Amino acid sequence: MQKNIFLASYPKSGNTWLRSIIGNFYNFEKDFTLQDLKSIPLLSIKKHFKEFENKIYSNNNDLHFDWVSQNIIKCQTLLNNKSNHLNIYKTHSVRHKKFTNETVNAGFIYIVRDPRDIVISFKNFTGKSFDDTIQEFLFEKKLMINTNGAQELLSTWELNVQSWLNYKNVPSLIIRYEDLKLNTKEIVLKIQKFLNKIHRLKLYLNDYEVDKIIENTNFNNLQKLEDKNGFDEATKYSKFFRSGTSNQWKDILSNSQVQLIEKNLQSLMKYFNYI
Repeated sequence: MQKNIFLASYPKSGNTWLRSIIGNFYNFEKDFTLQDLKSIPLLSIKKHFKEFENKIYSNNNDLHFDWVSQNIIKCQTLLNNKSNHLNIYKTHSVRHKKFTNETVNAGFIYIVRDPRDIVISFKNFTGKSFDDTIQEFLFEKKLMINTNGAQELLSTWELNVQSWLNYKNVPSLIIRYEDLKLNTKEIVLKIQKFLNKIHRLKLYLNDYEVDKIIENTNFNNLQKLEDKNGFDEATKYSKFFRSGTSNQWKDILSNSQVQLIEKNLQSLMKYFNYI
């Protein structure tokens, strides 16, 4: 049985940028479009459960989180068995014990970003206030998001990040968004090496090919593509590829907001050299 790979992260941490890079590994000679991102879909979406019976829905007609949790490993088994190629899935889910395991999952890449910058991007994306965004981000352990007809447990930033760091049963590659931004080529080569190692993809890119992928999927190009054709993952509050810059928090968040974030996330922020 083929086993899947996850691209995991808290929202607004660079997951979609990572998807575009990996999705372009095999198509770098073609003009990149945002439609190419569909080659790495979310796992927790309604259509992946279409063959299941006795579905349970929440009040807004999304598949209920409890039902999804009971069936999501079985869902991965079915999807893996159907496929003749590697399945890579995006997720923002906290890795609770029912989400995935080594029987269906070959490994994962987790991209992490400075939480002070995530708060700004997430606030613009959801249209909520900074204070409400920060409260959910830090303290709402049962925070859910709806992902194309299914509920996914996002939880707090701390629990989300820690849950994937603690997942030791499969190989993993942890990437900082800031490193992907500053040392893109180095990180792309690390991703290539990781995928080849855990799935024997025999994916070997020369310098020209790596540079072409980076050119195709740089943030400015993604912004231009969204401006030209729109992007169905954007919201009514903000474009999806809005800024992408680091250290925006220094000019936007108040001292008290920064102190609240740093106080509650001190351990992980030190671990990732954010403070």
